[in-house]
Amino acid sequence: MLNKMIMIGRLVQQPELQTTANDKHVTRFTIAVNRKYRGQDGERQTDFIQTVAWGKLAESLASYGTKGSLVAIDGELRTRKYEKDGETHYVSEVLCNGFQLLESRAQRAVRENNVGQDLADLVLEEEPLPF
Repeated sequence: MLNKMIMIGRLVQQPELQTTANDKHVTRFTIAVNRKYRGQDGERQTDFIQTVAWGKLAESLASYGTKGSLVAIDGELRTRKYEKDGETHYVSEVLCNGFQLLESRAQRAVRENNVGQDLADLVLEEEPLPF
């Protein structure tokens, strides 16, 4: 059996590193992933996927990821349940096994300097090849 997810999207907020009571590092974050097709109104729908990373992976993501960063996430879908005030709550989230930042520092700087513009409208100039 196989449980594998690969997503490409943007970080919704700055990932924050936390430490558990057992002294393990964890970061919980949300990825905004656009759907492939547009809706009836012509707008592209977006899914917000809850994700969690542990250990060195959590440390790296908290260090290098910023709000709006384009990332590829490799992971597994996990479900869990808990009880609160006599009610059972169910949670589905992606357990991150790896990630890759998909934009360069220059692209990130352009994006951060154009906060008011739509990210799809940003056009980056191509650099000539060195050979």
